[in-house]
Amino acid sequence: MTSPEVIPDKRLPTNVRFSTASTVLAAETEIVDGSGRPERDGSTHEALGPVIFMGQLFSLMPIAGYTGSDPRDVRMLVRSVRFVYACLTLFLMVSFTVLLVAYVAQESMFGVKQAAALSYYAFIVFFMMELMLLGRNWARIMGRWYADELPFRSAPYFPPANTLPLRRKVCLIAFGLMAFAFLEDTLNFISAYRLNELHIRYCPHRSNFWKNFFHREHPYVVRVVPYHPLLGWTIEVTMRIAKFAWHYVDVFIICLGLGLQRRFVQFNERLERLDGQPQSQGIWRSLRLDFVRLTELVGFVDRRFSKLILFSCANDMLSITVQLYNSFDLKPTTATTVYFWYSLGFLIARCVTMLFIVSSVSQASERPLETLRRFPSSNWNLDLRRLCDAAATAENALSGKRFFFIRRPLILAMAGTIITYELVLMDQVKKEPDNTKDCKF
Repeated sequence: MTSPEVIPDKRLPTNVRFSTASTVLAAETEIVDGSGRPERDGSTHEALGPVIFMGQLFSLMPIAGYTGSDPRDVRMLVRSVRFVYACLTLFLMVSFTVLLVAYVAQESMFGVKQAAALSYYAFIVFFMMELMLLGRNWARIMGRWYADELPFRSAPYFPPANTLPLRRKVCLIAFGLMAFAFLEDTLNFISAYRLNELHIRYCPHRSNFWKNFFHREHPYVVRVVPYHPLLGWTIEVTMRIAKFAWHYVDVFIICLGLGLQRRFVQFNERLERLDGQPQSQGIWRSLRLDFVRLTELVGFVDRRFSKLILFSCANDMLSITVQLYNSFDLKPTTATTVYFWYSLGFLIARCVTMLFIVSSVSQASERPLETLRRFPSSNWNLDLRRLCDAAATAENALSGKRFFFIRRPLILAMAGTIITYELVLMDQVKKEPDNTKDCKF
């Protein structure tokens, strides 16, 4: 059995605590299945590198040094292109939000459409600001995560059997979801383009196609700032970046859940390799300390990211209910119909995927208790009892500021709420007026 990796203390931040075991238990005998699994597993910090890079394409988390193996090398450079890019995008989104609020305040009617637009912009601004704050503290966050998962990256722990490496799994899910998001955004642009063509046909006095396009899509900006092609495309590019940032938050939370869930799976596989045989008290003490380390890591991650999870779940629920409300309206073009139903289906799938993977953290943390019950009572000792108590009572689940914990029953609760909402809408919904033939602007 190899010794756990130890990082020199002289490079550590003062608030990062490495809680590695004080001794190496040479008495433990591990049974390896001979499947050719690597002896070491990649860190969550390394697995999140490509995901952070993808976020930076959309102006999120302007940090440097995240591609290295040491999380303490991460830093946020104010004098960098990525930081200026992030600040510029945030400034534009805040400006558009203020203009939208002023525009809605001048309108005589305030309904679901206006409320949905305001909440959409508000959520995006919040996500951009929150991810920037997280980026500022990313070295400390990943430093703590790296330290707590360090024992699980070498023997007696091994990468889970019959599964992809953590980095590859994270990249496959993250880039796969963002590819579907790219398709959704493409369909959105095609739908808006077709609607503008239809509007031009009914309103022949509008000869400039793109001027009419931006008047329809972003009237709150164009009515304040005189139209110019450069202004129009600046708005459109900013909206595309904002839309991807809106999708990205769920993907980011999914990747955090994958990193935590994997460590609990490794812990349970180590228990299962013991095969219910009597073990020394030193081995049980080592296992108990490792489980406590994982429990503390879940609590730490929850404190850091629970606000983001809360607003992400609120955003998903609000977006789904608004889309269901709009599902009763007839769509003027085929492209609009295709985009709407694809967007709704992808939104529901993205939300369910996020809840399912994050809830797998709680699911995986409950499995060790079932495995421990297979050990004979003759092997009972103080450390084994304390390990069973910890596995039975620990709240190893991420939450939304502790208003709710993400476990599997939450998915059914949210589905039931949405179905009830849909049934109420069938009797109460009023169709939004069709503005396709509105030629007043």
